[in-house]
Amino acid sequence: MEILYRIDAWKIALTLLIFLFFVIELSYRLGTRSDPLAYEKSSSVFSTLMGAALALLGLLLAFSFAMASARYDLRKGVILKEANAIGTTYLRSDLLEPAVREQVKSKLKRYAEVRLAAHQAGIDSQKQQEVSQSTGKLQDEIWAIASSELRRERQINNSLFVQALNDMIDVSTEQNDAHENHVPESVFWLLFISALLTAALSGYACGAIGNRNLMATSVFALLVALVIFSIIDLDRPQRGLIQVTQHPMQLLLNGMH
Repeated sequence: MEILYRIDAWKIALTLLIFLFFVIELSYRLGTRSDPLAYEKSSSVFSTLMGAALALLGLLLAFSFAMASARYDLRKGVILKEANAIGTTYLRSDLLEPAVREQVKSKLKRYAEVRLAAHQAGIDSQKQQEVSQSTGKLQDEIWAIASSELRRERQINNSLFVQALNDMIDVSTEQNDAHENHVPESVFWLLFISALLTAALSGYACGAIGNRNLMATSVFALLVALVIFSIIDLDRPQRGLIQVTQHPMQLLLNGMH
């Protein structure tokens, strides 16, 4: 069950930032209680571990950003692919008999509007269900017309239209799958834990040497929260600041009308 996906990205980033500041302050106070001589003897080892923790956190952030970016690019590509598939089906409907041509074109226009509404539904489960039902109903209606025409008169024209229609139906499933394909939540939890532990090490080191170094620790916490916010926002195609453009589908609708 996805818990984080239902929470706004800025709320998650803000909560993480607060926890980072809390952990840094707590670990700083623990560090002030440590023995300065003992810390000085092990400072080189501690610095090595601190550098390794920072490097690991940076690697995890880069890896997570790459995962989110790849999924974002996939969604953009699928939207263009579906718009092209609907457009091809719309053009090939001219090959049908005049008696059913306008009926099919009208349903294809409505189908493109429904597919565009699928993006606007966001994470509203009721709207998503309505759009899904409308999509399936229109697919069945258009397919029934196409199969009836193909059975009635097996012509190459009808076969070309049926093939385009089949591709259009297939790519709608592909787009739904792309929208549901998110970065696993376990990756985000690993990011949170790594960021908090790294913050604890930095706070403890500042406390052990008796220098709070507020500027450096604050910038570190803010940067980590901002990067994680960007990753989460990039991984959410239907809301947030970074959204997948619906320009290809909108252009298709404008051309149809």
